[in-house]
Amino acid sequence: MVSPVLIAAIGSALAIYLLLGSRQIKEWEIALKFTFGRFVSRKGPGLRVFLPIFQRMRRIDMRTRTRDLFRQAVISHDNVTLSVDAVVYFRVVDAEKAILAVEDFEAAMKDRAKVVLRDVIGETQLDQVLAHREAIAAKVQEQIETVVSKWGLHVELIGLQDIQLPPQMQEVLAKAAIAERERSYVIIKSQADIESAKNFAEAARTLASSPGAIELRRFEALQTLTQEGTSKVIFDLTKTFDEVHRSAVAISAAMADHHPEHLEPPAPHPDERSPSKPPAQSGH
Repeated sequence: MVSPVLIAAIGSALAIYLLLGSRQIKEWEIALKFTFGRFVSRKGPGLRVFLPIFQRMRRIDMRTRTRDLFRQAVISHDNVTLSVDAVVYFRVVDAEKAILAVEDFEAAMKDRAKVVLRDVIGETQLDQVLAHREAIAAKVQEQIETVVSKWGLHVELIGLQDIQLPPQMQEVLAKAAIAERERSYVIIKSQADIESAKNFAEAARTLASSPGAIELRRFEALQTLTQEGTSKVIFDLTKTFDEVHRSAVAISAAMADHHPEHLEPPAPHPDERSPSKPPAQSGH
């Protein structure tokens, strides 16, 4: 008869063997089973059992992963050295190809991304690199996808996080930006001067057609100066009485056009007054 102790020992060993061959596959994982080194099947989420020593199980995470590409030294098409920081978002879409077609799919994908990044930027001018990051990233993603798709991978996004220039090139770009702003300022100011000159010319033509309006504008300017409190106003006293009278008449006419009911006619010129009667001679 078989000893109960032996049966218990065999049962315990079998239980331990089965426990060692049990694996819990998570929802986002896929398990590949190999028997004597040969791929036999793939397993989905759940509790899976394999035979240790004879079989091996490889779990693959199917979620999206991110890998950084730090400080990639690249040279643009116009021979400017750049330091580019990029990030790659990718995921495994075919677990069998990811394990069987390439030794280390993550390292292979990163190396391929570095090569393509250098090639694409090397074919692009510096101004295009700085102005069209998204277009360059999309081109890099497209070229990477053509290769890594054979490894069961899918690149979801390539992001250019930072592009650093040499200090000398930064100074040159800063000077170019300042010069561009100054050019825009000069153009805008010249256009404003042209518009201002047109308005002044129109105002001059309007005032020239009405001498009274000119005098009103002059008095308005004098009134504005006197409101400041510290201004000194100099009156031109060299005008003859005839000139002053004509100006007053023109002012009255201009103001009468706006408020005819509040104005009185100006005093007549001495030459225009009616001649006075000669004094009566006393009889002797």
